[in-house]
Amino acid sequence: MDGEEAKRDKALALLTAQNVIFDYNSPESKAVLRKIDLRIIPMVLSVYVMMLVDKNSLSFANIMGVKQSTGVTPSQYSWLGSIVYFGYLAGEIPVTFFMQRLPLAKFFSVMVVVWGGIVCFHSACTNFAGLMTVRFLLGMIEVCTAPVVIMILGSWYTKEEQVSRVAIWYTSSGWGNVFGGFFAWCIYHADTFRWQGLFLFEGLLTCAMGVILFFFLAASPTDAKWLSDKEKAIALERCRANRTGTEIWRFNKAQLIEAFCDPRFYIIFLILVSTGLPNGGITVFGPSIIAQFGFTPDQTTLLSMAPGGAAVVGTFIALIVAKYTNRTIAGVYLLIISCVGVVMMLVIPPERYLARYGGYILTLQFPICILFVITFMTAGIGGSTKKLAFGASYQLGYTVGNIIGPQTYRKEDSPNYYTAKYTMLAFLVLTMILIAAMGIIHWSWNKKRDKQDVLDAQNGVVHMAIENEEFADLTDFQIRSFRYPI
Repeated sequence: MDGEEAKRDKALALLTAQNVIFDYNSPESKAVLRKIDLRIIPMVLSVYVMMLVDKNSLSFANIMGVKQSTGVTPSQYSWLGSIVYFGYLAGEIPVTFFMQRLPLAKFFSVMVVVWGGIVCFHSACTNFAGLMTVRFLLGMIEVCTAPVVIMILGSWYTKEEQVSRVAIWYTSSGWGNVFGGFFAWCIYHADTFRWQGLFLFEGLLTCAMGVILFFFLAASPTDAKWLSDKEKAIALERCRANRTGTEIWRFNKAQLIEAFCDPRFYIIFLILVSTGLPNGGITVFGPSIIAQFGFTPDQTTLLSMAPGGAAVVGTFIALIVAKYTNRTIAGVYLLIISCVGVVMMLVIPPERYLARYGGYILTLQFPICILFVITFMTAGIGGSTKKLAFGASYQLGYTVGNIIGPQTYRKEDSPNYYTAKYTMLAFLVLTMILIAAMGIIHWSWNKKRDKQDVLDAQNGVVHMAIENEEFADLTDFQIRSFRYPI
């Protein structure tokens, strides 16, 4: 490789300059991994917890009287849940544009501060129009979170490490419920300014998180001021076998076309629609569902913590299942548990409210399956533009599902919302089918490539390898040695 080509990518330039002899099991390599874990994981976990706490704050504000204070009707309240995801739609293209043109970590940290400010502005709203405005703006800003975190984790960790690290990150879905419920329980005991205080406290906490990210988050090894040049090179060498790259290059039209021709692009969209629909409803109506089992508002805020704690435990159990089977089976296993939970809420008599609450806890295992979809993306897609396109598909599906979800909770169905629960069950079954299809596609592509390698070896066909191709901006279709996670 000549020096001019190396300048096109910071990772290639650093590797050319350092030329380290790398051993994955060396003490140096393990020390670098410890540094990465102590820096990256706490930050991506914390920011995602705050995103979920902020998003779920409306559901707790509901039992604190936000509808009565602002004159919001039940149907308007459903739209307050959906409008966030119209904001996602509006922010999707601008965010993808800026992610390729601005320093990723700095861009993200500023966005976190802005969304924290928007959460604070919720406390000043006095009517439906004001709440709709801030909810829409919140969605426009928050839309960057998942794509940025997926890009960062894919840049720092090997395919094997990504499952456990994404699992730790994805415990945020549980921790968000735990902390959200705890904050709401504490503030509920105030005599006045309850829901306003909740928004103000959580918004300021998010702003503080954004400031921390600005100074300490690194999007890839080349941006990490807390690593020496040698440690940066080791961090890059660790991820060489991923063959997915670590940097965001300029826009590549051919990669975008390839993404549109990849069947997984559409499967990921459908998976996120199918999981987003039940998620959207529970995000807005979760505490209301618990309350209709027969609990007081004070009890409801505390009981909202239990499903979160169960989700954290469920994440680590799913990780063990994936270790001894594979990601596809682990994802399907979680969805089966959630389907059992929905059935329990549907068929158990109302007087057995504790058993129905147990069904609700089991139902909230389904979001964990997305961690395996994310690792399919971080470990199974190469090329920076292609990865961004898949990230957009992920976000678009999530947005569509979450827009529809709250609308399935109709006033005439309250308090049991049977229509919403049957809809949830149907889409969880569809998600099972889609995740299984994803795993089968990866398995068949690996078999096809292995078979072709054997034929080429028998026929004496030699393919020239590009030096440092693992860090070049090549897609998974272009790298012959690429193998897909199952």
